Amino acid sequence: MQQNTLQRGLGHNIMAFDKYFRIYLKNSLKDHDLNAAEGMVLLSLLENGRKTEAEIFNNIHTAESEITQDQLVQELHYDKSVMTRTMQSLEGKGYVIRSVNPKDSRSFIFNLTETGLEFNEVLMTIMIKWNAAVLDGFTPEEINSMNDMLARLAQNAKAAGSRERK
Repeated sequence: MQQNTLQRGLGHNIMAFDKYFRIYLKNSLKDHDLNAAEGMVLLSLLENGRKTEAEIFNNIHTAESEITQDQLVQELHYDKSVMTRTMQSLEGKGYVIRSVNPKDSRSFIFNLTETGLEFNEVLMTIMIKWNAAVLDGFTPEEINSMNDMLARLAQNAKAAGSRERK
């Protein structure tokens, strides 16, 4: 009985944290005409050091720091249809550029435009404020420990999810 309570509590807390983060992100990005999904994609692209539009044309056949839509789906755990709409929207708003994947002409690779790169400062400010709010009262040791445990939890969840699909 104790274990079931713990499992429900842990799952509930993780879902609540995710929900409130998405609400915070949505509200923070509203003035920039972006939604939470677009913000998450931009964060992912910025964190992974994606290339600018100018760099794409200089290195068109190297895909080292480029990302496909399928890779973003896997990284962010969105449905393919949500990711398609999100990428089309970001492209239309001038944040990303899409080009044919030289390794697989059936897919596209995405890179940040200069506008996308310049938005980094706004996103980092949003994330700094979020982290300060949610980590208020935690010691650096507690934060490190929590981060380690959550990383292990995510790894275990990924492994468990992979086993269930087979």
